Amino acid sequence: MKAEYNGEGRKETLYFFVLNFFSKSITYFVLLVLANLFSLEVYGKATYAISIFSLSILVLFVGIPETFISWYVKKRNVTSVAYFLVFLSLFSVIFGLVFFWDFRWLYPLLFLLPFFLVKMMGDSFFRIHHKQHFVQVFGILTMALYLAFLILFKDMGETGIILAYSLAYFIVSIIVFLLLFGDFSRLFKGFKFNFVEIGRYLQKGYITAIVSVSFAILTWIDSSLLGLLSTYENVAKYNVSGSISAIIAIVPVAIGIFLLTRSAEIKDNNLTRSLLKRSIRLTVSISLFFSIIMISLISIVIKYLFSQYMGIEKFIVILSFGLIFAGVNHIIAMYYIGKLQPGFVLFPVLFAAILNIILDIFLIPLYGLYGITVATTVAHFSAMFIFLFKVKLLNYFIPVLIVSTLVILSFLLGYFGVLMILPLVVLLFYLGLINRNDINVMIQVARKIFK
Repeated sequence: MKAEYNGEGRKETLYFFVLNFFSKSITYFVLLVLANLFSLEVYGKATYAISIFSLSILVLFVGIPETFISWYVKKRNVTSVAYFLVFLSLFSVIFGLVFFWDFRWLYPLLFLLPFFLVKMMGDSFFRIHHKQHFVQVFGILTMALYLAFLILFKDMGETGIILAYSLAYFIVSIIVFLLLFGDFSRLFKGFKFNFVEIGRYLQKGYITAIVSVSFAILTWIDSSLLGLLSTYENVAKYNVSGSISAIIAIVPVAIGIFLLTRSAEIKDNNLTRSLLKRSIRLTVSISLFFSIIMISLISIVIKYLFSQYMGIEKFIVILSFGLIFAGVNHIIAMYYIGKLQPGFVLFPVLFAAILNIILDIFLIPLYGLYGITVATTVAHFSAMFIFLFKVKLLNYFIPVLIVSTLVILSFLLGYFGVLMILPLVVLLFYLGLINRNDINVMIQVARKIFK
């Protein structure tokens, strides 16, 4: 069991985690600029377009980064896959121009497609080399550029938002390509187009893509349904609520990136399962710690920074409650995708996504933002039950549910909600969601960094 404490990738994961805080900070500043420079309708319309673009990315760039990383680590024919994805992106640009010929304000997103592929491949290489913190470095740079261009194009309405978004990612994609030129050269060295290998990749990749789309529906893409069933103003409010609550997601994302690569590298199932359990415990514990602090201060944040959006606090609380469950789902999904077993993940997330869509269709027309936020939380909750049942860790289900209620209690207590951290610590140890070894691992990683 000594190998379990191999520090490879852990230090970089913590770097990723810390940098993600900086990334979220600038993201929220961008959100603040968007909320104050643009009307709710303009912002909602641009957000709607970007969410559709993001959905297209998940479908087109099959299995990146998850399956792509595992394919590369396991030394499969990744060159054929890379050429296939490049041709697919170029074809998509041509098809998009024909289909959206009359919507010229969307052109920047269409031309961004092949460059976004480069960015995603670059992120994969960073993670393969256990340099996942570089993903956040360039995420911060992207948001900084996006902010600068937003201010520059503030008088152009939704066109300005789309153009700013596209230019930011275009510049970062070029930088990533130049920085990882050696990796890209090896990847595209010699033209290969093995249909059999591409077919095998697509078989795994499309399952991963379905999983990714399902997760996206459970987080941000259901705003597309909101745009159809409600107003652009509600889309804007939902996007702001989701973006603020998403601070909780930085914990499972950071740990999940580490777990994805390690589960692909380690062949000892007992070792990786132990790693999975610890990842779940740390995700729940740290996510709750940050969510309680955030929820306790949320009324101040909305009042002074997002005055246009007063009243969305309760939606942030509902989404934050659901994101605790979503963190568990994300960790388990990354574990099995890293082991090239995406089929194991498919049913829980697909079921949850379909349930979310059905609930959205019924609840949004009746209850608006309450409907979509409750639907999302119920879907996350259902997926967590199925996931924990499938991996035979159902003993975590009730403890996670109990400690998650502290999020709601912290909101009801207002500023005093921060006091919920004390019962949180007690409950985490009592219910077995944290132990001394988990604490020791975090201390070891911190010492390595400071050393």
